[in-house]
Amino acid sequence: MKKSLPIGVCILISLALVLFGLGFGTVKGFNADRTQVSELLSGENGLMDVLSYRGADGYNLCVVARRHLTDDADVSELSRIAAVLTDATQSLAAKKQENDRLDAAVLAVKTKLEGTATYQQSQRDQKYMAMLEGDLKNLSATDKVSLYNQAAQDFNSQLSAPVSGWIASLLGVKPCELYQ
Repeated sequence: MKKSLPIGVCILISLALVLFGLGFGTVKGFNADRTQVSELLSGENGLMDVLSYRGADGYNLCVVARRHLTDDADVSELSRIAAVLTDATQSLAAKKQENDRLDAAVLAVKTKLEGTATYQQSQRDQKYMAMLEGDLKNLSATDKVSLYNQAAQDFNSQLSAPVSGWIASLLGVKPCELYQ
């Protein structure tokens, strides 16, 4: 004779399987969405790359400036800002803060350079400065910031949804950091 499980045990097993499926599916879906948002941040030509390119342009300006200015505090500050922007281990908030300071630091160094006779005599450095300024301006005008922030906000609003967001949060899905 075949022994059967009591009805209560069958219901508990069914309930456990449904809860597992609901949790697994929710987390998998949220992780897939988070991966798409992360790709806008860290993927090829994403926001972190744009910030790194701006930092690299800051470093390049430092090289030019050091040919004409010695032991200058503004050049050192620009170099420090560029270091943060190119450092992959820095947080998004730290990069945002330094990116906001970059344009003022570039302007300060440019102003000092324009006051030196050796820079005024160097057509090569003046053309390079103009190219760097154009590159910095183009990089700051990119839509990567708005694309990333919109995707991150959409993800975070999904994560704050009553049932699925609560389940995902309970199972360890974290909201995306905004670039602000």
